[in-house]
Amino acid sequence: MKKKIGLLSMAMLLMLMLVTACGGKDKEVSLGVTESGSYTNDYFGLSLKFPKEWVYQDADQMMKLMEAGQEVVAGGNKAKSKMLDLAKTKTLNLLMASEFPLDSGKNGPSAIAVAEKVSMLQGIKNGKDYLESSKKLMVDSKLPYKFEDIKTVKVGGKDMDLMKASIDAGAGVVNQEYYSTIIDGYAFNLILTYVDEKSKAETDKIVESLSFK
Repeated sequence: MKKKIGLLSMAMLLMLMLVTACGGKDKEVSLGVTESGSYTNDYFGLSLKFPKEWVYQDADQMMKLMEAGQEVVAGGNKAKSKMLDLAKTKTLNLLMASEFPLDSGKNGPSAIAVAEKVSMLQGIKNGKDYLESSKKLMVDSKLPYKFEDIKTVKVGGKDMDLMKASIDAGAGVVNQEYYSTIIDGYAFNLILTYVDEKSKAETDKIVESLSFK
């Protein structure tokens, strides 16, 4: 149970560790609407589907999950802990859905969507820039991640940058796909986790369902 929650928290937290500058908003940002088997967000102009039998968490539950994993990621480093606290104030927890409840102790596929306010002054102009920065932080964490080269793919009619990573969680290898793109000053990120070919088929369907207006 602790391993599973820790891993899912880490997948989210490592995407939040960039120190980004807050910016003004011209329109009201929305966390979107999550229903059984679907997520839509008019602000970011997107929608996706996930299996109706999956469980999903709201923003408050996602924040508690991140807080539970923050100490693990910071590793006692006060500077990193401060960065995480700052990132949380600029990050929108949009969606977290998984095949099994977090307290089930079972490993299975999951989908996480988060968005973080970014600034071009930091050199973050596209999803690749964001993922490169995230990769550096993941490497610095000393966790045994392995990476594939970042590439640009077409998802829902929009160019997104994709980084594939894997980590040996002790009970087996966990694979993750990080999709990122810049929308209206935010780095929108979709993080998919799977453990085998069957669960990868489930996450592939989520990517195929993602649509941008």
